[in-house]
Amino acid sequence: MKRIIFPLFAVMTLLSSNAALSNERRFTYVYETSVLPPGAREIEIWNTDRRGRSYFYRRLDQRIEYEFGVTNNVMSAFILNYTSKAYDSNGGAHNGTKTSSYSMSISNEWKYKLFDRVADPIGLGLYVEGTIAPDEAEIEGKILLDKEIGHFLFATNLVGEQEWENDVDNGKTMTESEFKTEINLGIAYFLSHNFSLGVEAVQQNVAVGGVIEHSSFFAGPVISYSSQTWWVTLTSLPQIKSFKGGTTLNKQLDLDEFEKIQTRLLFSFQL
Repeated sequence: MKRIIFPLFAVMTLLSSNAALSNERRFTYVYETSVLPPGAREIEIWNTDRRGRSYFYRRLDQRIEYEFGVTNNVMSAFILNYTSKAYDSNGGAHNGTKTSSYSMSISNEWKYKLFDRVADPIGLGLYVEGTIAPDEAEIEGKILLDKEIGHFLFATNLVGEQEWENDVDNGKTMTESEFKTEINLGIAYFLSHNFSLGVEAVQQNVAVGGVIEHSSFFAGPVISYSSQTWWVTLTSLPQIKSFKGGTTLNKQLDLDEFEKIQTRLLFSFQL
């Protein structure tokens, strides 16, 4: 039953769409500075497939975002997150049994556009998102930069995220924390007003106790299409290189902390 909630929600949202969009995204990992105008409302649906670790591992992350414009330069969103996993119960070892798990959380995001990417020399925005679940909490901040030049759109994000997770060990609750940083880059070329092709690149770092334990680089193609009432964007993001924490024989990839490939599909419909 849980697996069909999100597709059904997408169909219901599509049927209710009847207004022009103003916040289409040309990337799925890289955020842009554009915001919804005051009073505008939008549903954004995420599906991120993650697979390929040093053992059997499949993960699907899904998000439903209810976005709304607050002022001319500020928008916000309430988000429901759902994750399902299927993996080998032995973890890094082989020949375990297939195990499944599910989790849910809620988030709230805010985006503030300071400068416009067309009218100003460069687009500049600030983004913050808080997430809470029964056994963990996260706070994430982003500095957003973008610029349109002719048929090209350039965008980059500087990201910092602090995570706290509770774990029970011998009857005692222990809190573990991680600090993650990212540098995200995107380049898109507008083949037409509606259609664009491009590339996204993500550099992810995970630090524990102030020491970076994992660092990997991802890059892949992105394609986007927008119409008057909806838009869709798809990215395939394989892991290219591990700089720290590599687990393969040649240390080229980190298949303990990260997956070999991620694929993200975004749909959005305005209410």
